[in-house]
Amino acid sequence: MSRPNRPLLTALKDEIGSLEADLRQMVVLRWQLARLEVQTAVGQIKRLSTVLLIFAVMVLSAVPILAVAAAWSLAAGEGGAISFVQWLLIFGLGLLIGGAAGGYLAWRRFRRSFVGIEQTLEELREDGVWLREWVGGEKALAEQEADQGA
Repeated sequence: MSRPNRPLLTALKDEIGSLEADLRQMVVLRWQLARLEVQTAVGQIKRLSTVLLIFAVMVLSAVPILAVAAAWSLAAGEGGAISFVQWLLIFGLGLLIGGAAGGYLAWRRFRRSFVGIEQTLEELREDGVWLREWVGGEKALAEQEADQGA
């Protein structure tokens, strides 16, 4: 039986073409992953800024209320159950504490869920390991063939 005439490096050419297609697909997929992660991160940052803005308004609205309450309490020193000043203090402190606590909790939630482009970096690390193994695998295969031939 005779073999058909095939160029000597056809298999290598096919391997290189396959590797090129794999690398191109890998780059396209990594780009898509990075873009999606950035879009998600931007959405999370927008939500955080909206929530922090709301709580900042609450805190800032408590400041004049507390100032009026302090001024009135210094001006009029009369006793009683719960005076107008005490109600102002209660509401002002409630807004102040609620706004500060809400902002803090929003910040903690953001820090817990924000991943940035963590998955993209992990995928790139895995790709680097794969490429090193692929290059190292060729060397190991050559060494194995050399050992078998000897």
